[in-house]
Formats: sequence, structure tokens, C-alpha cells
Amino acid sequence: MNSKSASSPADFRAALPGGQYRGLYLLAYVIILLALGLTLYSHWGHATGMHGWADAALIGLVVIQALLYLFFTVLPTLTRWPAWPWFGDLRGGLVDPGPSRRWWWMYIVASVAIVLAESRIDRAFQWFLFPYICHIFARPFRISVPAILVVLAAFLLNLIGWSKPATWDARDWFSVSFTTAAWLFLAFFVARMVVTSAERGRLILELQAAKRELELAREREVELAALRERERLARDLHDTLGHALVTLTVQLEAAQRLQAADPARVATLLAEMQKLTRSSMEDLRRSLANLRTSGLGDRPLTESLRTLCAEAGRRFGAAIDCRVAEGADALPPAVAEVLWRVAQEGLTNIEKHAHANHVQVNLTLHPKEVVLRVSDDGAGLPREAENKPGHYGLRGLRERVEGLGGTFTVAMAGTNGTLIEAQIPVIA
Repeated sequence: MNSKSASSPADFRAALPGGQYRGLYLLAYVIILLALGLTLYSHWGHATGMHGWADAALIGLVVIQALLYLFFTVLPTLTRWPAWPWFGDLRGGLVDPGPSRRWWWMYIVASVAIVLAESRIDRAFQWFLFPYICHIFARPFRISVPAILVVLAAFLLNLIGWSKPATWDARDWFSVSFTTAAWLFLAFFVARMVVTSAERGRLILELQAAKRELELAREREVELAALRERERLARDLHDTLGHALVTLTVQLEAAQRLQAADPARVATLLAEMQKLTRSSMEDLRRSLANLRTSGLGDRPLTESLRTLCAEAGRRFGAAIDCRVAEGADALPPAVAEVLWRVAQEGLTNIEKHAHANHVQVNLTLHPKEVVLRVSDDGAGLPREAENKPGHYGLRGLRERVEGLGGTFTVAMAGTNGTLIEAQIPVIA
């Protein structure tokens, strides 16, 4: 981790990395087991220790407690045995163990009973109730609170019995209550910190997975856009250059047959072929120019639309009125890209087919949608223009707009001319 990331305030709120998280768990387990052994050793070496049945029982209880702790907590964390998936909930209580719930409660009840029995022999063992209190606090409140009250009552009655509290004064009650509350608060704090850290770690993993999915979706979207552009170019070349070449072939064959019989007709055919060749070259240059044109990229939408309109007006000599609503540059990048493509294709169609004198490009913003209208006073498009050869660009625009949940319309503008309208929903 570099110094910049280490000083970031977000690191305090982040979950620990997986290796550190497991390492701290194992360190806590080692400390508890060492403390259990040292406490037993301290009791055994005490001058007043009873080396009889009580010590033998205490040794047996400590061994059973250590084995339970190893079997139910340390080993699952250390080994992550696939055969024990139901032990995972013991490391924080985040997941409902389902059928293994009874095993968890058997482990807790048995461990608490062992600690209470150890505490009857030597009160130094009462502190080993703390990790089990933390385990219980990691459960939901509707389960942990009643369980904690039961364990606390059993613990106090085990140590002091029923009769002793009757002899306490206010100071005794305050001391016991304060110590108990502080002890429970510390256990609750440790348990909730572990639970919160685990939850945040899980959320971080989910966010990382979602980020990877978004990156893959973005890559697929780019690939799909490239495929659509290739298909559009292939259809465009087939319906313009391919059609022109077929026509030229037919006319050349006719001219070859009429060369001796009708020279005047041959001259007419050659003139038509020359005109068709020039027109095909213009279509080819236009297709290549559209292919080389980059997307909107990081350019502001307002500036790009105005530049596009100014260049188109100079190119084919029409007066283009470009009006872009304020705030258009704040639109999502995907929406801005589609709107720019609609304006580009609309102006290209006007240049190729409409022969218009006046063109209007109007982008307006509404509370829940953005609308782009491109209209002209030219010759207009024929009916079902999108389904005819040479107008695959309109179909591509419809796919782009509808891909964002919008609607795409091609209609007559008044008595003549064409209106192209794209309506795309936006989230305010």
C-alpha cells in the first residue's frame, strides 16, 4: 500500500484484507488457548491448590474446552475444510447455519457450562466466558439478547448463589452492575466490530465482482458497436457501390452491342456511366469519411453539435439553425453519443438526398427525457424509407436510440421535407 492510500480516510472504514483478517482471528485463538493453559498452570502451582479430584476435574474440563474450541473455531478458520462448510458461521455469526444451528448452540451451551464448572473450582476461569459472550453477541439481537441474559443469570448464580445478593448494600449493587455492564459492552463492541468488518469485506467483494461485470459489459458493448458499424458499412457499400457496379456492367454490355449499330446511343450510355461513376465515387468517399469519423469522446455535446452543423452547412450550402438547450453537456455519455450520431446521420441524409435550403437541429431537455429534432425543407424521404436499400443508417439509429429505451421517428416535415426525432429518457 502506498503512502497516499495509507493516509486515505476511507481505509479506516474498510474491512481488513483477507490475510490480515484471518491472521487476527488466529492470533486471538492462540492468545485464548495460551491463557487457558497458563491459568490452569497457575492454579496447579498455587500453594493452596487441592491436588485431588477437583484438580483432576479441572484438567479434564480444560482439555474438553480446548478441544471444542479447536474443533469448532480454530481448525475451520485455519484449514477451511470443504467438508465443514457449516462451520463458517462460527467466525462471526453472519450466516444462518440452517440445519447446523443446533450444532452451534450445542457448542455454545457446552462451552458455557464448562466455564461455569471451572469457575466453581477456580474463579480465575470466569474470564473465559468472554469469547463465548462475543460469539452470542454476533447473532441477531432477537437471539443474542435473551441468550446473554440467560448466560449472565447462570454465571452470577453460579458464583454468588441466591442468598448473597440479599446482603448487598447500594455500593455492592453499583459495583457489580457497573462491572457487568462494562464487561457486556466490551463483548458487544468486539462482536459487532467483527460482524461489521466481515459484512464490509463481503460488500467489497460484491462491488469488485460488479465492477468486473460492468467492465465486461462495456467491452461487449464496444465490440457490438464495432460489429454494427461494420454491418452498416457493408450494407452501405453493397447498396451504393455494388448497385452502381452492376449498373455499369449492364450498360457496358449494352454499349458493346450497340457500338456499330447506334453510335449516338453508345455516347449517351457512356455519359450516363460517367455520371454514375462520379456519383459512386462521392458515395464511397462519404462512406469512408463516416468510417473515419470518431465518436463524441470527451468533447462537449453542445460544441460538437454546433461544429457538426457549421461544417455541414458549409459543405452543401444550406442554412442550418442549431439550437442546443442549456445543460446538454451534463447528459450521460451514452445518451450524448447517440444524440450526436443521430444529428450526424440526419445531416448526412439531407446532404445526400434532400437538397434542402434550410435545416433545423433542435435539442431540448425535459424533466424526464431529452429530444433531438432534425428537420429540413428538402425533397423528403419516400414511404418506408428505412426498409429500402441505401437507408440502413436510419435503422442503425433506431437500434441505438431504442437500445437506451427511447423512441426514434422519421416523418414528413410539413408539406415537404423530413423530420427525424429521437426521444431518450434520462434520470434527473
